[in-house]
Amino acid sequence: MGYLEQLLTEASFETYFTQIILKMKNDANFTEIYNQIRGIKNVIVVKVIDNEQLQAASSDLYNYSLLEMKYISQGNSIETIKGIKSEALKIPGLVKFEVRTKTILKIRNY
Repeated sequence: MGYLEQLLTEASFETYFTQIILKMKNDANFTEIYNQIRGIKNVIVVKVIDNEQLQAASSDLYNYSLLEMKYISQGNSIETIKGIKSEALKIPGLVKFEVRTKTILKIRNY
């Protein structure tokens, strides 16, 4: 077995799904925030979901959004999502990144 085959065999990736509630400043560029989240390590898919309750909670200062996100983890999925959250909160205009932990679901092993 070659080195690459051995490496791929030993590496075990799992794909997870979760929902995220974002709180963003109204003067922020929402599309730019979503795109920067897509660029965070381990994030593979980000989908913005229309949610009337969150839109009703929005104010003159803040806007709320619901994201469906898929991410990969090599170990503990909770630690991975904490790392993603930590990176996301560095994005200008993003105030809160709330993981709906009850929605975390393993969807695939590699």
